[in-house]
Amino acid sequence: MIKKFIIFIGTFLFAYQEVYFYNVDLDYKEYVNNQVVDRDYSKFGELVGVGYKYVNFGNLNYGVNIEYAAGKSHYVGGTWSGASLNLTQNNVSILNANIFGGFRYLNFVLGYRSWNRGKSNYEGDYEEVYYWSYFGVRYTSLLKFRNVAFIPEIEYQFAINPKLDIKLGNNPTLNLGETTGAKIELPFIAKYDNLYFKIFYRYQYWHISKSNTYILKINNEEVPIFEPESITINQYLGAGILFKF
Repeated sequence: MIKKFIIFIGTFLFAYQEVYFYNVDLDYKEYVNNQVVDRDYSKFGELVGVGYKYVNFGNLNYGVNIEYAAGKSHYVGGTWSGASLNLTQNNVSILNANIFGGFRYLNFVLGYRSWNRGKSNYEGDYEEVYYWSYFGVRYTSLLKFRNVAFIPEIEYQFAINPKLDIKLGNNPTLNLGETTGAKIELPFIAKYDNLYFKIFYRYQYWHISKSNTYILKINNEEVPIFEPESITINQYLGAGILFKF
C-alpha cells in the first residue's frame, strides 16, 4: 500500500491546493429518555459552503483544510412551556478547520468546529452556538485506475472541552457532555490534460452526551436548563478543482 501511494503521488499529485463547493444535508436530533424532543434539519441546496485544502506529500505528509457553510435549516420541536413549533431558521452556519500530518496512510488531526443553529422570526427565539476543538485519527486508502483515483478516508474524532453558548437572558455558556465524532469521506479525483477534478461524498457523525444543569436568568426569573443528549448526522456532496505544483 505504501509503495502504491508513493507511485501515485509521484505521477499524479505531489503537492496541491484545492478549492471546492459543497451542499450539506443536516440532521440534528435531541433525545430525552431515548425519545426525540426536537430536531434541526436542512435539505441539499439550503446549506451550502466553500472549502480550501492544501496538502504536501513527502517522507511525512501534512496539510490544512478549512470549510464554511451558511444558509437555513428547519426546526421541529417546542417551547419550554410545551407548545409545538415548526420554524425555519436563518443565519445558520458551520465552520470547520483543521491541520493534519503523519504518514501517507495514517494522519493525526487537530481541528476546530463551530455550529450556529441560527434564529427564526418567531418572537422569543434565540441563537445557540456549539463549538469545540477536536483531536482526530484518520486512515486513508487508495485505488487508482489510469487517470482516476478513489481515496477513501475514515476518521475518529474526540472533542476537547465542547461548549454551547445560549444567547438569551444572562447568556450562559454550558459545558457539554462527552462529544465524539466519526467521518467517512469518499473522494474521486480525475485528471484531464493538466487539470484535476474532484467530486466527493462525506458522512459526518457527532454524538453529544447530556450536560449538567445550569441556571438561565431571564425576566427576573431563574430557570434551570440543560443540553440533552444529541446525535448529528450531516451528509455532504461537493465538487472542486485541484491545482498541482
